[in-house]
Amino acid sequence: MRAKEFLFESTINEALLTPQELFNTNNERHLWRPAAFLEKLKGGTPFVDKAGNEYYPDEGEFERLTPIVKNILNKLKKDLNYVKTAKPEIIINMKDHGPVNIRQLDKADLAKKGQVGQNIGKQGVQPIDIGIATTPRAKLKGKSKEKVTTDQAIQDALDQHKEIPAGKLYDVIMSNEVLKNAGGLGEAIRQVATEINNRRDPIIKQYPAAIQRDLAIDAGEYLGILAMVKDQCTWTNDKKAGFLKFLKAQNLDNLALIFPGEQNASLADSYGVQNAQTGHTIMISSKGGKGSTATGAAPALSGLQTSVDKRVKEIKPGNGLDFINTLNKTPVVKQGFVGLNWIAEHYPNKLPKQYQKLVPFSDGDIEAILENWKTNGQSKLPAKYKPLISSPSMLKSKATPGGKIIYVTVKDVINTMNSGIIPEFRETVLELLDENFMQIFTRIVGGKLVFEVLWPGKIDGNVQLYSKIAAPEPNKQAMSFKVF
Repeated sequence: MRAKEFLFESTINEALLTPQELFNTNNERHLWRPAAFLEKLKGGTPFVDKAGNEYYPDEGEFERLTPIVKNILNKLKKDLNYVKTAKPEIIINMKDHGPVNIRQLDKADLAKKGQVGQNIGKQGVQPIDIGIATTPRAKLKGKSKEKVTTDQAIQDALDQHKEIPAGKLYDVIMSNEVLKNAGGLGEAIRQVATEINNRRDPIIKQYPAAIQRDLAIDAGEYLGILAMVKDQCTWTNDKKAGFLKFLKAQNLDNLALIFPGEQNASLADSYGVQNAQTGHTIMISSKGGKGSTATGAAPALSGLQTSVDKRVKEIKPGNGLDFINTLNKTPVVKQGFVGLNWIAEHYPNKLPKQYQKLVPFSDGDIEAILENWKTNGQSKLPAKYKPLISSPSMLKSKATPGGKIIYVTVKDVINTMNSGIIPEFRETVLELLDENFMQIFTRIVGGKLVFEVLWPGKIDGNVQLYSKIAAPEPNKQAMSFKVF
């Protein structure tokens, strides 16, 4: 799941954080936002977008942006319309994402300290925020982030004594000092945990929308597991008995729960559950959102590469493993072009008609398209590709022609693959996940939190490719997949 901070001021409408909103001079209630913005930069806490995806600012962004913010404030002292007329843009350099315009971010993510009925401070409520996750290796060793395998994440937890017996999870939540001091949101989390422990569906309609979303997305990482342990959830096709048999356990109380502190492990939304008695390790992917079909953020296709590498002998031209392996070895901005070339080579009759005379994309043409995007549309674009971006929606877009072409190629690869051109693609992905993978959905439905467990994925799951790619910044979102 993706982290976001929380607020309790229901009067702040959920909207994007434009410069006009950040420096709102029309309402004195909002004059605190620039200070709150700088506080987040100083503390290195995550910003979020409307979907709940987290963005951590790079080190040094506080020092870089402070004079910029103060300069704008000084300009406003002389001219209250400065932001409206000058239209300044604020870009934050984010870890693992690069430059991000604040217009992509949720203004509701900024919380005014001391606001009546609102949390004071900037405390997050994910496992790592409340101290029940392992300490990231980078913090322990003073090194940069590193890829962490499942076995390493489990060993880190055991070394740090951070494993939690599933039967004790409720006690851990209720005794957590961070949650006790997290204001209204902390109280809401503890109340939901109590309802789950008492075998009741938690009612959350009394809370503001921002709190409901935090309960489902961030706190859902442990509330969903608690619901599974306390049997306050549904299992797809009533598979709980089969799961216990698979674990060779009579109940879930003796499972050792592990919340990895590393945010860049394979299938980064997943959390390990280890049965200390049998040695079974289960990867739990926790997903949250609003609505009965919410599936949460999609894990990157690259998260499957470790499993693909173990099956290298099974990679055959045109099969699912070949597609995944090819895309994972391709830079993000080239995935659409390489994907369409792959489809044209192996399934030519399934290639969208608008590409029949365009593929294969040559290295030269790909580089020309990328250069157009990199130069903000200044470099020459091959004329033969312009019809790809002639739709009304693309004509309205302010993105560069090159960025638009990168966008449409990715979307067309996804749509073509999701039409089922590889008969065994679903089975391939689910086989890579295997029986050691499950998903827990924490959803807001009818004013309540409801929980569903999908296991085993290889039998009950459906698979679709997915991407949140945006034409203005097509290098930010790699190809992903969803199991639902």
